Amino acid sequence: MNRYNLLRIFINLVFIIFVFLGPAINNDKGIPIGFIFFYNILLFLPAWLNNFWFLPKIQQHKRIQQYCISILTVFLGTTFVLGQYLQWLYQHFHTTKLVDFTPFAATSSTPSGLEKYQYYFDVFPGIIIVLGIMIIGYALQQFLLKIKKERQLQAQQTIAELSLLKSQISPHFLFNVLNSLYSLSLKKSDEAPDVILKLSDILRYSLYETQLKEVSIGDEIHILNTYIDIERLRMPENATITFHYDDVKEYVKITPMLLLPLIENAFKHGTDSTVGHSYIHAKLSCDDIGLIFTCENNFKESVRKEVGGIGIENIRKRLQLIYPSRHRFQIEKNNGIFKIMLEIKF
Repeated sequence: MNRYNLLRIFINLVFIIFVFLGPAINNDKGIPIGFIFFYNILLFLPAWLNNFWFLPKIQQHKRIQQYCISILTVFLGTTFVLGQYLQWLYQHFHTTKLVDFTPFAATSSTPSGLEKYQYYFDVFPGIIIVLGIMIIGYALQQFLLKIKKERQLQAQQTIAELSLLKSQISPHFLFNVLNSLYSLSLKKSDEAPDVILKLSDILRYSLYETQLKEVSIGDEIHILNTYIDIERLRMPENATITFHYDDVKEYVKITPMLLLPLIENAFKHGTDSTVGHSYIHAKLSCDDIGLIFTCENNFKESVRKEVGGIGIENIRKRLQLIYPSRHRFQIEKNNGIFKIMLEIKF
């Protein structure tokens, strides 16, 4: 039995206690509590069967006709039994006041000629009231349960989407690194092992650290520097690459792999497409309140339409999922200059 059914049972028990306590406390005819309790148990029987058996079954099998026959049978059977019991109570305790036995003391008028069966017409309005209240409660519970399931599904989809977005490393970057390694191996350069080690560091970070919800900004800075060091190998001597992060509290937590695609975009669409002198200037500041990251690079005007791409869209989606109302992401493209500004409020 799941916790929702246990909660429903608990609420019903609390409800029935409050129901029979009213007439029990106000009882001035010396009616034993057990008689009052038994009457209200019978009163609740159709509603309990409906909520805990009939309605769950109809949700599974959609047999409307069978449900109607079942609930009508239980209703008529309970009305007969409870009516007979009420008749006995009236006679035994010398009263005709239904309120002495239940707070659901609504009665209906008896048709002409059936006055001697008044106790049946005293019974069934209460059964209908309790049945209606509990049906409303059941519908409300199912509605809330549906909302919770939808939220859980949405959360699972969000987690899956974030995992996919975080795990994406540009094949363009790997292609460039392999080319650089190939070139270094031909030269038998001593830098080749260091490049392999740094590439391994980036791959490890993308595989394992991205499984975490947050990492320290210091870890993100380390991976940015590692990436920049690898990319410098293939840059021309006149290329200028700077990354300043003096104003940073490294213990601050952010989502992993958030800044790397921005740097990667600058290399891909900046230094790869620029003729002559090229530059990339990145700056990061971060404290307990928020983070500001800026990156500027020049690019060749003929490839202007290509500037941005999948990496930028990737970042947009992640920002919307993780910092939906706490970020500002601006891009400017003008006269061969590409600027990105990312601000996040913690």
